[in-house]
Amino acid sequence: MCGNPGTQRRLPPKNEIEYLDTLVRGVYAKHDLLEGHSLTDNDVYLAIPLQKGQISCRELMRGEVLLKPCAKDEPIKIEMIDSPYAYNDELRQIIYNRGI
Repeated sequence: MCGNPGTQRRLPPKNEIEYLDTLVRGVYAKHDLLEGHSLTDNDVYLAIPLQKGQISCRELMRGEVLLKPCAKDEPIKIEMIDSPYAYNDELRQIIYNRGI
């Protein structure tokens, strides 16, 4: 009940992982953002739900450049930003498959 000893790692059940993944916050545009804009904290907000293909708080880094424009309150998708995650096929596939 208190967890495993420090020498072992607890492996959470699949349903627990799936439940916690539904609580991950997605990144949304605070205002209209133009192509070529470099993202700052003032440009985005985090909210649930996380949508398929949308970057989450886990992937958000300061200074990412938009490759496509994004309208106010729209999700920022992985293909919209210049990010290391966008160029890794395995990571990009995980981002496209998670969320609602």
